[in-house]
Amino acid sequence: MQEEREEIVDELTLLKIEKSKRRKRKEWELKMMGKCITWLIYAYAAGIITSGLNYFLLEKGFKYEGIVEDSCQDFKTLKSVNDQIFPLLDELTYKKYFKIFRVNLDNDCPFSIGEYICTSKKCVICTCNTTEIPSNWLSPSSSPINYPKDDFAFWDSERYLTPSEWIWHVEDIENDKGVYVDLKLNPEAFTGYQGQHIWDVIYRENCYQGSLNEMCKEKRALNKLVQGLHTSISTQLSEFYVDLTTNKTYPNYPLYFERVGNHPERIRNLFFLYSVLLRSVILASDGILKHDINSQSFEEDGRSKYLLNQILSLGTNQCQKPFDEQQFFNQITFDQKKDYQRYIHNISRIMDCVECQKCRVFGKMQTYGLGTALKILFSESPSEFSGRLKRNELVALINTFGKVSSSVKSIELMFERRNKFHYNLIITIGIIGGSFILFMVAIRKIYSQMDKKIQNMFKGMPSDNAQKVNRGTKSKRD
Repeated sequence: MQEEREEIVDELTLLKIEKSKRRKRKEWELKMMGKCITWLIYAYAAGIITSGLNYFLLEKGFKYEGIVEDSCQDFKTLKSVNDQIFPLLDELTYKKYFKIFRVNLDNDCPFSIGEYICTSKKCVICTCNTTEIPSNWLSPSSSPINYPKDDFAFWDSERYLTPSEWIWHVEDIENDKGVYVDLKLNPEAFTGYQGQHIWDVIYRENCYQGSLNEMCKEKRALNKLVQGLHTSISTQLSEFYVDLTTNKTYPNYPLYFERVGNHPERIRNLFFLYSVLLRSVILASDGILKHDINSQSFEEDGRSKYLLNQILSLGTNQCQKPFDEQQFFNQITFDQKKDYQRYIHNISRIMDCVECQKCRVFGKMQTYGLGTALKILFSESPSEFSGRLKRNELVALINTFGKVSSSVKSIELMFERRNKFHYNLIITIGIIGGSFILFMVAIRKIYSQMDKKIQNMFKGMPSDNAQKVNRGTKSKRD
């Protein structure tokens, strides 16, 4: 009987030891959960503070303050004008007369700048069939090119011409060459092609070298125009970024700030380019309104003329002289004019080295557009001269103006997207982090209450009476 009692006591002792271990483990687990919750609170507070500081320290928008350097207009006025012009200009570029551009894609690259193969399907364009082109565009009398081919030999011979004989040539295709491209069926967008090597050649070979502050204004203007064009193209590729894995198009604001937004001087150059294009369109308004806009669609052509009239009226009434070409180019020499033309043509030829077809089309189109704007500004009688603009020149000018206008519009949108992302990040951290901490606190409390219930269940069990039995046995022995 005594042996049986001792065995019972031993078993109860083991049970008590196991119960003690379990209680210690529960206490350790509760302690660790408490530490985890503490660290979560620290991390939560750090996340809120860090994201909050990032949000408050961010530039909430571009500062539209002061006059655009080398221009005659302030940033706010140009932005206000663009806000009104952009919707009209965007609609105009979708009209048949203005969305079909003629370009030569068969030119060989005249420079040795390395091979960068574009393997993405996004690089390929679809050209228009002859049946899609209005017959009046194909007739010799209305052919976009009526002058000799603008090859390097012809340009070089111009240095022997007198100022009165000199003619500004923009395009580099002959009557029997070139394809028609629908710019809206082949929209400008990110294709994965990395063209920084192209821009390196453009800046090295076709811009005046040295600090902008040390240059005369005529040389400085050319560099800023090229840089503004680069900024506009980078903005468009960020605004219409294509994820090559999902094939989805969306605005990529981190890419924008990496290439443009974090560099205020690039945005200022974009505004300078905008002021030059706006001024050239205003100067050529009389000739543009008289231009024969004929895509053999009476209703659409009527709408195109109406939109053109609205755009020109807005520009003339609200910002007639965003750029003073007479004051700016009054001391420009004949040789400097030819330098401008040679650089623009050279940029167009460098674009022939772009392996991405879509990038090449839009690069050449916008180079033509800039060249056409300069062609108007350098003319002694822009209003009379603009009436002789060829269809392709007008299309390039309007589409380039449209692209730059879109880029100016994107500035505010990109800042808003970044601000919204960081604001939503704070809210997300606050809601998800706070909810998770409350969840952990609730779990710990439930876990603790369960442990207490388990302890209460053991009350009155033999393990609790073991000490009484043990005491009784000892008393009898004594």
